[in-house]
Amino acid sequence: MSIKDILLTKINFIGNKKSLGKNLDDCEFRRVINLKERAKDDDTGAESAVFRKSTRLITASMTPRKNLIILAPMRSLSLDDFNFPFSNSTKIREALKLQVMPFSAAGELEVFPVVLSKTPKGGSNGIVWYVSPEEFNIPESDINLPKKVWPAPLPFISKLSKYGGSGVTIWLDEENICSMLWQKNRPVLSRWRKLVDKDSEIKEIEWYDEYCKVQGLDRGGNFTVNAAGENLNGDADEMFFEIVNESSELCPWINDVNLSRSAIEGARDLERSVRLLTRVSIWLLIAGVIALGASVLRWKQIQSQVQEIRTKSENFYRQTFDPSHTGRIANPVTLARDKLAEFSGTGADVHSLQEALEDLGEIFAADKNMNITIDIVRYSNEGMDCTGVAPDMSTILNFRKLWEGKVNLVQLDNTQFVAGVGYRFDLRLRW
Repeated sequence: MSIKDILLTKINFIGNKKSLGKNLDDCEFRRVINLKERAKDDDTGAESAVFRKSTRLITASMTPRKNLIILAPMRSLSLDDFNFPFSNSTKIREALKLQVMPFSAAGELEVFPVVLSKTPKGGSNGIVWYVSPEEFNIPESDINLPKKVWPAPLPFISKLSKYGGSGVTIWLDEENICSMLWQKNRPVLSRWRKLVDKDSEIKEIEWYDEYCKVQGLDRGGNFTVNAAGENLNGDADEMFFEIVNESSELCPWINDVNLSRSAIEGARDLERSVRLLTRVSIWLLIAGVIALGASVLRWKQIQSQVQEIRTKSENFYRQTFDPSHTGRIANPVTLARDKLAEFSGTGADVHSLQEALEDLGEIFAADKNMNITIDIVRYSNEGMDCTGVAPDMSTILNFRKLWEGKVNLVQLDNTQFVAGVGYRFDLRLRW
């Protein structure tokens, strides 16, 4: 029977047709076939039969096609479950490769993990497909579309819904019979046999009957697709899309399956990129730490030198001009210049001492509530310095503001809080 006959006889639709799903309506579906060709030996001239893999159209959507899905009966395909305490795809692939490493002597295997669910603590579980690289010898289609390769029995799980997602989906074509055992919408076994005769399907079903009985599995139902013959058309074409769309909606992870060479090469490229970027990041981090350490050391060295110069300047000023001065001296160079000008008489003779004291008296008279005690007054031809004590900063700032209208420069220096006394300050006034 052709795939059209199988779909029409084994899909029992009651009433009107359902509307098509939207997941895979933009896809073109093809299947892998072996073409027999005659090849002539260049040396002997003898002819021999050669088999070449090709693809044949199953059906294509009427809408603009965006993706190509190839259904392949894979001889070496096997699958298993995995459950890891992490969900990073690269780590999952590496862990699965380590698991199958003892079997690598029997032949190379490619690993295709599919995560079905993730745990709240960052773990993951799913299924992994193991495929021999020989299965990838599928010719590139002349249609320039993104390609996915699915195991042939995969997209028909929706027809086991009435059995709770348990049972067997079987794919038949001109040469192959491959099948997949499902338990609650999850594949647990993949199997391939060469199609021998018309009883191959019955023998396959009997094998699963015995296997599920021995393993204690839910036997469920069966669904068979005979893909031999030409592509679909008409009602069968629409039914095919409905089946695969329902399967995609029932098991969304099916859309993540891609057992192709391009997928494995993409995963390898991603792993190489991740490893390279990780190495580069580590080296950049090390270089950054070294640069930061050098900058911190240099900053501390400069701070130490600045502090040393400041301390020497304060000591020189204190020893030379004002041995009685205690505490930090904010601008020893400026104060020293003022002292020298005072001693040499080179300052601008704008204010006499009497005028300066009159200005000071006017400021205190302007604000009779000003609670400031002036301890030291230093007068020179260039200006006057006042050292005093106030109960708070607002009083000091108000004192400085009153001076701003009388002199050209008012600078507040060396303000510090002294316990039990208040705020001690130095006020520089320049005429």
